[in-house]
Amino acid sequence: MKILYFTGTGNSLAVAKRFEAELLSIPQMINNNEYVVEDDIVGIIYPVYAFSIPNIVREYLKKCTINSKYTFVIATYGNTAGGSLHEMKKLLAQNGNKADYYEKLLMVDNYLPFFDIDKQLENLGKKNIEENLSQIVDEVNLKIPKRERSGILNNIFSAISAVTICKLEKYNPKMFYVNDECIGCGICKKVCPVGNVFQGGKDKPVFGKECESCLSCTHNCPKNAIKLKYQMSDKRFRNPEVSLNEIIMANESFE
Repeated sequence: MKILYFTGTGNSLAVAKRFEAELLSIPQMINNNEYVVEDDIVGIIYPVYAFSIPNIVREYLKKCTINSKYTFVIATYGNTAGGSLHEMKKLLAQNGNKADYYEKLLMVDNYLPFFDIDKQLENLGKKNIEENLSQIVDEVNLKIPKRERSGILNNIFSAISAVTICKLEKYNPKMFYVNDECIGCGICKKVCPVGNVFQGGKDKPVFGKECESCLSCTHNCPKNAIKLKYQMSDKRFRNPEVSLNEIIMANESFE
């Protein structure tokens, strides 16, 4: 089994780690120019952004060829998955791919402009993450087929989002600011999946215009020195099942 995944703060990677599989980071697959994935079972695990698919995942799958007997898709989300699974079905078809199993998993939403992390953690028990994830793992291991069932309204909403919100979501660099707690460690640069963080020596980081909006730089800063101009929470989150080093290994560019 091989699993393609993308993660900024660990949720999707934590799900991928529950399978006995070779885990393939999409940013690293792009860095290595690897666009063919072959195995008996192939999985795709990604976080829902703005009711749709992260741009980096979308662009990779447009070029990727998947050869498998059984392909599954899991979308992790914190508020609503919208019609992202339907978007994924159409995206895979663009390059002659298809999936046999589609499922979504409710987890912690750490999108700081909209959600308070403390409140998300308070409601953690109500999300039944472990129970739902265990069922998904069992179904995939049994190669059970499952159609995506997003609903017409969700599909329409996500289709609109994909051509509006997702295109406008690239952050203006001025949305970020760095306070004097910064120690110039460079972690923010290492965890950025698209090389949008620039830093020289121990200087404070500078942000470019190609942000993926994963907020990995913000959540993984060891000093909580990176802030957003508009944020609902000063608390940060990384999935407790995933280490900082795992995020770095998944996203760091070695150019």
